[in-house]
Amino acid sequence: MKTCSVFLLVLIFCHLCRAQPQSSDDDTAQTQRAATEAAEPDVWVELRNLRDMVVEQKVELRYLTARVTAAESTVEVLEIKNTAMEARMTAAESLAEELQLENDAMEARMTAAESVAEELQMENDAMEARMTAAERVAEELQLENDVQATDLAVAQQKLSTLQQRLTVGENNVAELEKQQEVQAADLAVAQQKLSTLQQQLTVGENNVAELEKQQEAMEARMTAAESVAEELQLENDVQAADLLVAQQKLSTLQQRLTVGENNVAELEKQQEVMEARMTAAESVAEELQMENDVQAADLLVAQQKLSTLQQRLTVGENNVAELEKQQEAMEARMTAAERVAEELQLENDVQATDLAVAQQKLSTLQQRLTVGENNVAELEKQQEAMEARMTAAERVAEELQLENDVQAADLAVAQQKLSTLQQQLTVGENNVAELEKQQEAMEARMTAAESVAEELQMENDVQAADLLVAQQKLSTLQQRLTVGENNVAELEKQQEAMEARMTAAESVAEELQLENDVQAADLLVAQQKLSTLQQRLTVGENNVAELEKQQEGQDAALQELQNSNKVGKVAFSASLLTSGEGNTASSEYLRLTFKNVFTNIGNHYNPNTGYFTAPVRGVYFFRFTGHVAHSDHNMIMTLVKNGRLMVTAADRYTTSTDLEDNASNGVVLQLEVGDTVSVEMYGKVWDDQHRRTTFSGFLLFPS
Repeated sequence: MKTCSVFLLVLIFCHLCRAQPQSSDDDTAQTQRAATEAAEPDVWVELRNLRDMVVEQKVELRYLTARVTAAESTVEVLEIKNTAMEARMTAAESLAEELQLENDAMEARMTAAESVAEELQMENDAMEARMTAAERVAEELQLENDVQATDLAVAQQKLSTLQQRLTVGENNVAELEKQQEVQAADLAVAQQKLSTLQQQLTVGENNVAELEKQQEAMEARMTAAESVAEELQLENDVQAADLLVAQQKLSTLQQRLTVGENNVAELEKQQEVMEARMTAAESVAEELQMENDVQAADLLVAQQKLSTLQQRLTVGENNVAELEKQQEAMEARMTAAERVAEELQLENDVQATDLAVAQQKLSTLQQRLTVGENNVAELEKQQEAMEARMTAAERVAEELQLENDVQAADLAVAQQKLSTLQQQLTVGENNVAELEKQQEAMEARMTAAESVAEELQMENDVQAADLLVAQQKLSTLQQRLTVGENNVAELEKQQEAMEARMTAAESVAEELQLENDVQAADLLVAQQKLSTLQQRLTVGENNVAELEKQQEGQDAALQELQNSNKVGKVAFSASLLTSGEGNTASSEYLRLTFKNVFTNIGNHYNPNTGYFTAPVRGVYFFRFTGHVAHSDHNMIMTLVKNGRLMVTAADRYTTSTDLEDNASNGVVLQLEVGDTVSVEMYGKVWDDQHRRTTFSGFLLFPS
């Protein structure tokens, strides 16, 4: 009811503005500001609530497609309301015209009443002389009439107050009913959104579970492929070592055949051993071939899966592109909705301004109408009193008695009406309290629905993060798969090289077989020289044993060299200050952080903490130097390993005869992996652009 009255007043103001000439821009701005300040607070509250709703829907529309439909429906509802408002504006204009006609008639009546009042004033002046004598008789009854009139006025005021309260209660009930309907509609929309979010959450959880299963399967297959690749690599290394040994032994056999052509028996034994080893090599080659076939099958399966992953990735990219297009469409629709909302906001502002001006004018008209009615009533009362006083001055007492009886009856009727209005007011207040309770329950349900929607939004964000992590893991698995394929290709190349070397070994074996056939003819001659060759063979075997021992020593040295190469080189050197000069002071032992790094090979020294951390087990050399200058305190520097003091360097404070001095020390330490070494200081130590205070260390050799 209240909103409808506001809209009617806005329409009346618009009609009145059409009839008046337009003012300048400054006057219009002042009028708008005054109207804005005089506008009803409830209208602004409703407008602010509408603006907050539009902002919230704008945020939600960026992420949820369902809320775009809700925003469009809201815009459509606003357009419907705007249409209804225009219809009401038309009705209000017609009502304003009728009010204008009534106002003209009222002004005519006011003019006639003023003329009648002037005539009555003249008659009153004539009758005042006649009333003087009768006034003395009626003074006592007048006092009683005044008391009863006061009581009647008080009763009428109470009745008016109760009527106003009843009207306000009815308006509040109507307003609460409207708010309850709006909240019920909002609750239905929120429940629909909640259902949509729950469905989306279920779909997202299913997708995440499916991705996790695929990821676990992919990791298991990748682990199996890596283990197979490692086993193949180990077998290839073993085969390469065996082949190298076979080549070395073949070379040794060729040398022994050249030196001892007559040692046929020994060569036959070695030939048998060689054939056995070749047979073993061929069996190993067959096993490698079978493993390569299995790897080729696994590689084919991996390629098929990779193709499937690429297809799925393409589908995902297409879906992302489609989602981006949908997001752009949503943003366009949101922009259009915001423009419509802004236009409606502007219309509401204009209507609020028109409403304020109309209210002002209506208030002025009401004031003028009230003044006129009061004047007319006053004149009518005076005229009636004068006529009564002039007509029956002698019967004043009787008429006053009759008036007292009438006023007593009116007072009884007014009291009955007052009791009835109080009962109606009590019923209205109970209805208002009930509606307020329903509204509070509705607001609580809305709050719960909004909290559930926020929780679902947070769960969607968490699932999006998990999906991003899963995609990153999938990318990592694809990279690992690519590395595995490269390793397989490298192993295939190595296998081809091994096959080539095996072919060469077979050709050498065939040549040796031919030579053995030739040597079989010379077997008789070789038997005669067998004794001499056996002795020489014994000497040669001793030499071979010696060479094998040397070879073992060389292999150990080579292994040690390879280990040292794997460890790499470790060395660092740094000074205390990066720039400037001055003393670093401490009244207790302070770990120094040497900031200016000259060398840090391997990055095992941390200039932020001052710690050097051993990367491998080995023997290390460390040295530190401290400079004393411009100091009234002694300097004590210690090298600390894992918190334990190892060595110390110290010097006393400077004097006029000893302006500066240095203290230094060094040590060789056996460190384990993860051991830390640092330098601590007590007193004062100086450093400047000459880099006088330093800390250095390097790895001598691993152990």
